[in-house]
Formats: sequence, structure tokens, C-alpha cells
Amino acid sequence: MENDQLIAIEVFCTHYDVEYAFVESLQEHDLIETVVVGDTRFLQVPHLSRIERIIRFHRELDINLEGIEAIQGLLNRIEHLDREIATLRNRLRFYEPGL
Repeated sequence: MENDQLIAIEVFCTHYDVEYAFVESLQEHDLIETVVVGDTRFLQVPHLSRIERIIRFHRELDINLEGIEAIQGLLNRIEHLDREIATLRNRLRFYEPGL
């Protein structure tokens, strides 16, 4: 991954006013992935929206990490099912063009 697609965790924590330990706990629960370059850990910029959502769940809704894991699992499943429905609709349109 290119360096312009990475943000240092320290910079992220300062900008979003979260503790470094919170980001580490997100990684321990497999909610996020970090990249290590040299001695510095980074977050991937394309994943920031997901991390922001997790922070909102935790701060605004007071949901613990186990609850966030469950929510993320359900959201991932919904996204997968949405893609599958779109694929099936495209196949159906091939056989029934009026749909």
C-alpha cells in the first residue's frame, strides 16, 4: 500500500480525540487492520469511514466493543447480501429484459 494511503495512528488519535489504547483494542477485536512501517503503526485511509462509524457507535451510543463486533458482523452480512441481490437482479434482467 502506498504511503499516501496511510495515516499514523498518533495523528489519527489526535485528530479524532481518541486514545491510542482504544485503537489497539479495536485491532485486538479484529474490527480494524493496522499497517506497520518501520516502528510506526498506520491506519489505511480507505478504512477511515468504517473506523469513524465505530467511534460514533462507541461514543454516541455507548456500545462496547463486543456490541460493535456484532453490529459490524451484521452490517458486513447486509452489504454482502445487497451485492448478491444486485448480481441476481442483473442475471434476471438478462433472461427477462422487462424487469
